[in-house]
Amino acid sequence: MSKKPGKISERILTFDLLRGYFLVVILLNHLNFYPNGLSLFTGESILYASTAEGFFVVSGIILGIIRGRKLLDKPFMVSAKLLWKRALQLYLTSIALTVIFTLIGQLFLNDPGLKYGIYTNWADWGTFIWQTVSLGYTYGWADFLKYYAIFLAFTPFVLYLLRRGWWYVGIAISFAVWCLFPLSPLPEYQSQPISWQLIFMSGFVIGFYWENITTRWRSLSLQVRHGIRTGLVIAFIITAALSFGLVFGHMLGGEMGSRIDALHHGVEQYFQKDRLSFARIILGAIWFWALFVLFRRYEAWLVKKFGWLLLRFGSNSLYAYTLSAFVIFFTHLIVTPNEVDALWLNLLISVSAIAIVFGGIRTKFLMNIIPR
Repeated sequence: MSKKPGKISERILTFDLLRGYFLVVILLNHLNFYPNGLSLFTGESILYASTAEGFFVVSGIILGIIRGRKLLDKPFMVSAKLLWKRALQLYLTSIALTVIFTLIGQLFLNDPGLKYGIYTNWADWGTFIWQTVSLGYTYGWADFLKYYAIFLAFTPFVLYLLRRGWWYVGIAISFAVWCLFPLSPLPEYQSQPISWQLIFMSGFVIGFYWENITTRWRSLSLQVRHGIRTGLVIAFIITAALSFGLVFGHMLGGEMGSRIDALHHGVEQYFQKDRLSFARIILGAIWFWALFVLFRRYEAWLVKKFGWLLLRFGSNSLYAYTLSAFVIFFTHLIVTPNEVDALWLNLLISVSAIAIVFGGIRTKFLMNIIPR
């Protein structure tokens, strides 16, 4: 890559469509009212790669574009301060949501729909306060905010390297941090930022050099580009079908279902989500860029048919995600997922949840308080 990226371009609509799609799927998967007829589009968050990883990648790419390349003519500290300001905003929001959901949850401790992991040892306020402000304890359905705050706090250091053309140093450091995951003294679910920062920072680097990447891509022959796009889509279809077949194969029942389920449990160990194993990274990369190819190819159609939903979610991502956390939390207190067996009722609840978040975005409900 060249030392400095190319010309500044306008916001890429495909990325907003993708991010909107990822957010809708994350909402449905956290809501977890299955079967609802939408598993083919959501994977129920149990496939060998998920939209959660895609959400972090595309968010990193967009950030690399708007806080990296587009501010390249500004002093470094201008971009750095914006990133740190955003990190502080999300850090405080994460703390506030944890406190709010924890306090509300005390009123529903015996409710089967209450999210697991709530703090209850109120004889020790000091531990609660310290664990909350240190991000050791988060509660609710907005734990991604913690990850974002941490990632954004370190992003200026990567940006410093990118401005000098040392992208390979940034990637090497990020990869080295990813390698430290097994050494973490914390439980795997608390160590997740150590591994997941790799996909966010990689996305940031891609976004920073997006013009260079697209220029080089366009320099390839039409046949080569067509071959790469076709190969990605075919690889996506085959691996997604295999993933679906192994994960949901037990539903066949009988000896065949048992054999597929046993095979699934043997395979899934190579696609750990918290650790973000290498196999999961490769599979996730194939799925992400195949989806990018498809969304790019049918962008006009997607905007016409689903832009009213996906673009609103995608361009107001953190607001949509935060609002979704409230919808999921209170929906589960009203009715728990395992209480509903009817597909039509699960679908109704799922669609209603999307509609509530959509309504909040459209009416800008508390948008001056909740970060966008």
